[in-house]
Amino acid sequence: MSNPENQLGHLPGEATPQDIAHAPAPPSPPTAFGFHDSTWSEEEWFQLLQQLIQSGISSWKDATALILGHLNPSQVGTSLASSEGFKRKYGKGNTMRIVMDWVYSQSGMCADCGTRLELQADHIQGREQYTDPLDADFIENMTLRCRRCNVVRRPSHEFGGLTFLTAEAALMWILLVIRPRTFRDYVRMCRLYGMTMSDIRMQEAWAMAHWLSRANPPAYGIEDDNNYTYDIILWSDFAITRVDPGVALLNGATRLYSGVPGTACLGFLTLQSDNRIKFHRQSVDFIPFSTYQLGGRPPQALCIQYSAPDRENGQPQTLAPLSPRNMNLLAHQIAMPGHNCYLTSAQHSDTTHQELPDAPPYGKLVRTTIAPTDCRLLAK
Repeated sequence: MSNPENQLGHLPGEATPQDIAHAPAPPSPPTAFGFHDSTWSEEEWFQLLQQLIQSGISSWKDATALILGHLNPSQVGTSLASSEGFKRKYGKGNTMRIVMDWVYSQSGMCADCGTRLELQADHIQGREQYTDPLDADFIENMTLRCRRCNVVRRPSHEFGGLTFLTAEAALMWILLVIRPRTFRDYVRMCRLYGMTMSDIRMQEAWAMAHWLSRANPPAYGIEDDNNYTYDIILWSDFAITRVDPGVALLNGATRLYSGVPGTACLGFLTLQSDNRIKFHRQSVDFIPFSTYQLGGRPPQALCIQYSAPDRENGQPQTLAPLSPRNMNLLAHQIAMPGHNCYLTSAQHSDTTHQELPDAPPYGKLVRTTIAPTDCRLLAK
């Protein structure tokens, strides 16, 4: 079974995490100080920057030039002066003078966090609070905020302010520091971090993983599921993850299968609250790794499924457990490429095997007369 996201997975000529680990002088990835940055000290921020530069991803010249560019309050005045609301209130000939007087009178720092980087003119009372949005455009209603603090005030950013990094910075921090091995795990990390944007933003950011995996020497590894094997791990909460073969297990983990090809599938049965049975089929490349440093989060933290927020009805995003986490797991079996899964009875070996139709990772109800306590799976 091939990866359905081939353009996002490992491509010919790219390094894998295994290549990076066994390289003579592997680049040292930056240290993670916890999955969220709200508690990082100045020293930890400094260490992160040093490590990014020492790894060859960037340079002191790049960092300095970027800081200088973001210190420039570009178009803070012209953005206001070109506003229809300001021109309506102050007149076309007076607007720029009034706006620039206001600009020069400011402290040059974000009203919320105090930074001098990426400053923007922002409304104190938002336009949504006015019957006519243009009525919000008057000089006494303006303040300076950095781009991050401006964005996190929007209703669409329900997790805004929980971390310091903007989404574009966090996308790179997760990629370069936590170093997801697959695109699916990258998306899961972004959702766990609190990002609610479309997956396309993560696909664009994932390009950096491809670029670095083709560098000389390679500075990143993308998992090659078609050519590696993995151990499948079951946790005490019935979460299922994968690790490299032979890795020592932590407390609360059990090795279900060893040396499973990345092209195989895991079939399993779960018992629903109404006593019905669901069949799930998860390709190995769908199963998250539990090998990341995620701060205080458990190793199986990526066993989640994401539901996007419903803006129209005011419903937030949700992160539900990924099957079979927190469920009643009845039976499981590895199916190799070309194999089908069959439901049979554990008590009667001569029971007619019921071939199970293909099912999504999140499960499909099965019609059966076999009692849940008797269920078992075969694959052939």
